[in-house]
Amino acid sequence: MAGILNMKLKSCRRFTRESGGAVAAEMAIVAGFLAILIAQVLDFGWMAYSSVQVRTAAQAAAAEAASICQTQADLPATVNCEANQSIDLQAKMEEAANRVSIGDSATRRVVIAEPSEGYFCHDASANNALVEVGDLNNPPADCSAYGSAEAPGNYIYTTATYNFSPMFPGLSVASVIGNPITADGWMRLD
Repeated sequence: MAGILNMKLKSCRRFTRESGGAVAAEMAIVAGFLAILIAQVLDFGWMAYSSVQVRTAAQAAAAEAASICQTQADLPATVNCEANQSIDLQAKMEEAANRVSIGDSATRRVVIAEPSEGYFCHDASANNALVEVGDLNNPPADCSAYGSAEAPGNYIYTTATYNFSPMFPGLSVASVIGNPITADGWMRLD
C-alpha cells in the first residue's frame, strides 16, 4: 500500500513540475485583457471625436441660421425669416449640421431641435454669462441692469443630438455611457 501511495506522490510531483503549455495559457489571459483594453481606448476615442463633431454640428446649424437671416427684416429669425424667404429654417439648419464628418450617412445623422431665439445680455457679475432679458417682441433698450452699456443681442440657439454607435458594442463602457450625444449651438443674429 505504501508503494502505491509513493508512486502516486511521485506522479503528482512530476505533474506539478511540468511547465509545458504554461506560456500559452499566460499569453491567452494577457491577450484577452489587452484586447478588452484596446477596445475601451478605441471606443472612448471614437466617442470623444463624435462629441467634438456634434458640438461643431450644433454651431454650424446656428451659423447657417445667421447666414440665411441676415437682414433686419428677417429678425426675429424664428418668426420672420421663414415667412420672408419661404424656407424651412430648421431643415436648413439640420442640413448644415450634417455636413460634419459623422453626419454624412442616411442612417447616422445629427438631429437639430426646433431653434429658439431671444434677447440676451452679458452679466458682468457672472463672468459675462449670457442672460435672457426679454421676449422677441419687447427687447430692453440696454443691458445696464447687468452691468453693461451695450444693447441686448438677438441670439438663435438650438440643440444637436447624435445617436452614438460604438465600434465594439457591448464590450466597451462607452457603449453604455455615450448615448445620445447632445450639444448646444449659439449665434448672435444682429
